[in-house]
Amino acid sequence: MKKKLLFVTQYLQTGGVEKSLLTLLSDIDYDKYEVDLLLFDHSGVLYNQVPKEVRILPPLFETFSTPLSKAIPTLLKKGRFRLLTGKFLAASLGRMSKGMGTGIRWTIYRYSLSKIKKHYDVAISYLDFFCNYYVIEKVNADKKILYNHMDYRYSQKYGWPCQKLDEKSFSKSDYIVTVAESARESLESIFPEFSNKIHVIHNRIQPKTVRSMSKKASRIKKIKQEKRFKIVTVARLVEEKGVLLALDACRMLNEQGYNIVWYLIGNGPLFSDLEKKSKELGIEKNFILLGEQENPYPFMGLGDIYVQPSKTEAHCVAVEEAIALRRPIVVTDIPSFNQQIQNEETGIIVEPNAKGIAEGIKRLIQSPELRALLTKNLHNTSDRHKEQLMKFYSLIEK
Repeated sequence: MKKKLLFVTQYLQTGGVEKSLLTLLSDIDYDKYEVDLLLFDHSGVLYNQVPKEVRILPPLFETFSTPLSKAIPTLLKKGRFRLLTGKFLAASLGRMSKGMGTGIRWTIYRYSLSKIKKHYDVAISYLDFFCNYYVIEKVNADKKILYNHMDYRYSQKYGWPCQKLDEKSFSKSDYIVTVAESARESLESIFPEFSNKIHVIHNRIQPKTVRSMSKKASRIKKIKQEKRFKIVTVARLVEEKGVLLALDACRMLNEQGYNIVWYLIGNGPLFSDLEKKSKELGIEKNFILLGEQENPYPFMGLGDIYVQPSKTEAHCVAVEEAIALRRPIVVTDIPSFNQQIQNEETGIIVEPNAKGIAEGIKRLIQSPELRALLTKNLHNTSDRHKEQLMKFYSLIEK
């Protein structure tokens, strides 16, 4: 008899967590496992990429990602007043502090989100916070696995987590999966009592698929014909991804006379700010916001270099994709990138500020030989995470 698995996440937008989950769902042996996927809402351009073998359940909270102004009529019409209160708190508390209200919102959501009646052999929460809480409190399963995709210590500085809720959830879980060794160290420093439950399974991609998709037609004719030095970044447009540092680095390079164009792929709360500031700085023709792209790989493949300016990461999927596409890479000096990139061999690791990012880019602009060396070394990288799927299987079979 097949084992019944349930995966829970919020949505399927073009983030690293979502891409990693889709990779896992694509690789699962469906002769052995029956898989259900529960999403908070059915938004996101990657929604149509869920493998056909996966049964997608009705959404838990169909307006979870919908802006408050658009969600109000729907929630009022359906009489979902508690969820509306949660949306209101998210909008209002979010203005004061990025993570403020996680605990308050879950107090509301826990009484509004329905339980799943079906019994599962294993339930996997693939995302921090609400998904973890939901699996622990609302799902009936023999085994529960919670994922951690962040540097917990860094997140605490900005008030994102509710440590009390996380501690309660971790205590009731069977395993905690974190996606990088540095993320594990961070988590263990806060929750040493759960050290024996924590396992590292890196986020995965399918390099052949990434390379194949990079060759697919897209609206890239203009970019292909672009004569300027092309820089590409894929990131959610939030401060922790360093997108404001990228904007400032672009300004510095432009002021120093470098003939560059920087393509930023992604969406998020800082989209309007970046658009406005690039115009104020007079670099809107050099710093181009492409928005969310279902297939960013043709853009990444055409870039002269790839830059990831993040302030924090656990295990960055976009960097793995740039490695698969063999683009010369510039990353910031944070623990996770030191595990993904070999400095001066497969990429350049720079100070995590705008000046450091600009200096790293300048080195690669000025040295075609260094770019060629990095590309050559990236061609010699093998499948980096073959064993990660086996690690996942070992947890669900224990």
